[in-house]
Amino acid sequence: MKFETLSIHVGNATPERHRAVVQPITLSTTFAHGNEAGMVYTRANNPNRESLEKVLAALEKGEDAAAFSSGNAAGTAVYQALAPGSHIVAPDDMYHGLHNSMVQLFGGIHEVTFVDMSNLEAVRNAIQANTALFWIETPSNPLLKITDIQEIAALAKAQGAILACDNTFVSPVFQNPLQLGADLVMHSSTKYLGGHSDLLGGALVTKK
Repeated sequence: MKFETLSIHVGNATPERHRAVVQPITLSTTFAHGNEAGMVYTRANNPNRESLEKVLAALEKGEDAAAFSSGNAAGTAVYQALAPGSHIVAPDDMYHGLHNSMVQLFGGIHEVTFVDMSNLEAVRNAIQANTALFWIETPSNPLLKITDIQEIAALAKAQGAILACDNTFVSPVFQNPLQLGADLVMHSSTKYLGGHSDLLGGALVTKK
């Protein structure tokens, strides 16, 4: 299917009874136990978030997705999943909220080296024995630097590390990092996915 068709139809779950062509908003905070979808409490899962995650995974050509309350929450979840003492290679011009999360929340837990990710030699020189994550943002916010995703993916694979790409600025309309070797794609859906500041949200999309 074309991108436009995926974005309109993949996330729509049409209720059998009424056959509405647009999925209704589910306001319930709790669900009856034993329901077919396995939903219990809306904080854990609900029909609308499940549909959003389904369409985001399809648009990014990934296998699964997780929606978050913000882009910062999505990025922070990645750092939180790393083993203590992990080393991260990250852009020296990365979005300030995620930069602050790395430095302030995980200072003393993880090590971070900030480099110009458009300079492959600088990235290569930043790798340590405990490097577990390469975080890239391309184009970067706000300097619009471009990182070669395929080249960084090769470095990450050789290191046995994860490559995560913040794809917020171009969205899946123009770039699919998973197809270029990334393992994770992150979005602040507050920006271009949601019309820029029309809603607050974030997402992670996984290759597998």
